[in-house]
Amino acid sequence: MPACKICKNIDGNKTHQVREMMFGFRDKFEYIECLNCGCLQIKEVPADLSKYYPNDYYSLKKKIHHNDSPFQSLLKRQRASYGLFGKNIIGWAVSKAYGVPNWYKWLRRVGVNFSSSILDVGCGTGDLLLGLRKEGFTSLLGVDPFIKKDIDYENGVTVLKKDLGELDQRFDFIMMHHSFEHMSEPLKVLKKIHQLLKPGRFVLIRIPIASSFAWKKYGKDWVELDAPRHLFLHTTKSMEILAEQAGLKMVDVVFDSKDMQFWGSEQYRRDIPLMDAMSYKYGLERSIFSKEEIDGFKAQAKELNQKKEGDQACFYFYKETQK
Repeated sequence: MPACKICKNIDGNKTHQVREMMFGFRDKFEYIECLNCGCLQIKEVPADLSKYYPNDYYSLKKKIHHNDSPFQSLLKRQRASYGLFGKNIIGWAVSKAYGVPNWYKWLRRVGVNFSSSILDVGCGTGDLLLGLRKEGFTSLLGVDPFIKKDIDYENGVTVLKKDLGELDQRFDFIMMHHSFEHMSEPLKVLKKIHQLLKPGRFVLIRIPIASSFAWKKYGKDWVELDAPRHLFLHTTKSMEILAEQAGLKMVDVVFDSKDMQFWGSEQYRRDIPLMDAMSYKYGLERSIFSKEEIDGFKAQAKELNQKKEGDQACFYFYKETQK
């Protein structure tokens, strides 16, 4: 049994046979579960992963960019100002009327402003960055080695076809939204992030969590295993180990799992791929679930997040100021 790649433990580790089920290839891959840190990790990364990242993979589709009207831009920037700093009556009214994007809670937590330099790692074609640009943020960069070529949007957003290791500039805030689990050398990635992050600043990493109710309930059918794309499924303990080795301080963990942990895993148990025509992904009318079942999944996901047992979480890390 190979040693855990996170904590080097060799005692009591288990193996699991996991199928590729997003696209329904059903190819099997062996994953190791570490008894010490709980991290699930693919035993052997396929030599060629291109089959599992086809052109229609969700994050790699080129986004259609539409310019807002001047009035729409004004309202979004007022809302963003309220979301970041408060004390903005127009922004408050717009937020109440139209709701707020998820990024409010992320960016408010890390203390950025509209001119802060922000890097999105593994961002696909830059959907989130385009949204932030419309809200008034001006210094935005994305990197993703899987896109076809560099993308320069007319509004100033740039996404580079590069690995993180090819960057050398410094940033006020670095974020990784469900990309860290796709990377084969997590410690090397965190050390590079530490290098790129300015002192006294934060990094946000959102990932699936193996120490979750869903993993315990569904095992090899847990939808977030997502073999072989997800190379590491971390726990809070394994992330703490990596952060300490990389010189980062874990300051908060917020669980944000969704109902897909239930309907996706239940489909896999029934041999229904995520992209199947019968999948709930394409609407309730096609799926095997009733509205009452989906409502129950949503309520259970909310409860699990409150109990810190959901299957996805936001990790906030801090780089201490230089002494």
